[in-house]
Amino acid sequence: MRRRSVGMSFIAISTILIAIKYISEAMWQGDVGNTLSNFSLLSLIAGIVYLVWGEYEELKRDKKN
Repeated sequence: MRRRSVGMSFIAISTILIAIKYISEAMWQGDVGNTLSNFSLLSLIAGIVYLVWGEYEELKRDKKN
């Protein structure tokens, strides 16, 4: 799996976790804690890092050719 795909997967996981947090809060009408927020933020940061890393390697490869 390429780094761009991994980055997009992490961003999609982050989006799903944020949606689950809000759906859970709506169902139980209360605070569900910070765990989902922390995991979604961590996943978002990992996704952005992988996207930037993949773009950097692509640019480096294009300059080489």
